[in-house]
Amino acid sequence: MLNLDKIHEGMDVLTSDGQRLGAVREIMGHMLFLDGVTSSPEPDRTSVPMIWIIDIGQVVHLAKSREQVEKEWQAGAKSSL
Repeated sequence: MLNLDKIHEGMDVLTSDGQRLGAVREIMGHMLFLDGVTSSPEPDRTSVPMIWIIDIGQVVHLAKSREQVEKEWQAGAKSSL
């Protein structure tokens, strides 16, 4: 079981293919809101659910690749139109 208390603002978030997605800006409920993301359709509102987290060390590791995350964001942006 992961200790989600280890996550703090400024931690890097990496995808399963080792790419940096962004840095934790805020933790709200079961979501991480990120800064420094350029590939999101809505960079101000970029977030990932904590259920995607598979490891927490010096950085947060996600179970999804960058491509998978971007597809999820694009699908979410289209559904909110």
